[in-house]
Amino acid sequence: MNTEKKNRLIVFSALACFFLLMALVTLLSPKANHDLLNRPSTYYTDKTGAKGLLLILREFLPSVTQWRKPFAVVAGHQHLNQDIDTLIVASPSRPLGPHETDALLSWVEQGGQLILALEEDWAISDQPLQRQNDWLNKRRQKALQMKPDENGSQAIDNGLLKGLELGFDVERQQQYSFSEWSTPGENLPAYMIKSREASTWEGAFEPFVVGENNEPPVVSRPMGMGRILVIGHGSMISNEAMMDSDNAIWWTRICGSWGNGRVAFDEYHHGFAERREFSSLAGDFIRTPWGWFTVQAMLAGGVFMLLTKRRLGRIYEKPVTNTRETLKLLQARSSMFEQAQPTRLSAQWIAHTLALDLTQGGLNVPWRDWIQAQAEHTQDSEIGGHWKRLIDQLNKLDQSTSSDEATLKHLSQTATTIQHFYRHEH
Repeated sequence: MNTEKKNRLIVFSALACFFLLMALVTLLSPKANHDLLNRPSTYYTDKTGAKGLLLILREFLPSVTQWRKPFAVVAGHQHLNQDIDTLIVASPSRPLGPHETDALLSWVEQGGQLILALEEDWAISDQPLQRQNDWLNKRRQKALQMKPDENGSQAIDNGLLKGLELGFDVERQQQYSFSEWSTPGENLPAYMIKSREASTWEGAFEPFVVGENNEPPVVSRPMGMGRILVIGHGSMISNEAMMDSDNAIWWTRICGSWGNGRVAFDEYHHGFAERREFSSLAGDFIRTPWGWFTVQAMLAGGVFMLLTKRRLGRIYEKPVTNTRETLKLLQARSSMFEQAQPTRLSAQWIAHTLALDLTQGGLNVPWRDWIQAQAEHTQDSEIGGHWKRLIDQLNKLDQSTSSDEATLKHLSQTATTIQHFYRHEH
């Protein structure tokens, strides 16, 4: 076996191993891309995500967007109030900042509707953004290791609902169940809502929806010209809850009946706004099955190159240009033309170049015929005399048997005059 056949065998064997490993990884990978933190984000299409509600609302409401900025940026102007009538916040993974809280409550007082689908109070923290990112990364690592969150069951000292003197307790069930929701004062049929929680409330609130056993699953807190709706059923926004239930109808009615029906989902507090560095993205990718496969393939390729001492392709040396030889060749050719004194060839080259320049390279007939045609076409004008003089000088040089440098010089001047005339006059 020669070297070429051996190299081809190695390449095809490596490709076969690559496709085999890719097929194995595909078969062993899960069918759906689940979020490890079970965040009800509109970027996820698994059971715990909220992509389904986003698509449904976009079909029936004029504007449905994803809010990916901190609420503090709205302080001092009406950007959020002009673009959004209803803001939906579902089980956020990040705490609120003090400035965000003030801006958010100010927006509600100016006429906004804030819908909170929570399983616990929304914590308010004045820690820097980097510490909040570290806290979110710790939760992600615990989810990767399938460990429970030790701080998840601790009471929140400073929360949004606590500041509003509103408290609630949520009991989460293992399976989804259906319950009837009806709005007091409305003669509408009850909605069959699918969720996994049961909530009890404390403090000053108004029942917005009455469920079974007269327990309000949704409470309202008016503030200025707006209101805050708190839903103690965080799972009712998920994609799984949208199936075979009236959840989507209820959400569409609540969002479409307030203001102009412009809705935004808060994604900033799910961790989708910060600019991540390449190292953190690479680390998350390496922890996936595809990342492990990529690292192993790179290591195997490096070991193969080191053991076989193979280079990455052939190296072709750039040919060395001998400047001295080139200069000698140019000097020899110039001396040859100097001795030959090719006045006839120079005259023809000048006329040909003039024809090409005036036609911009579009010369489709012999250059002598084109020059003759120009002379006949302009014989009654000033430029016609220059064309006739150029033809006479060209014929004189063609019939001359010796070098006539004076006539060649006059021909060059005539060609220059014609060129300047067409360039400046036309």
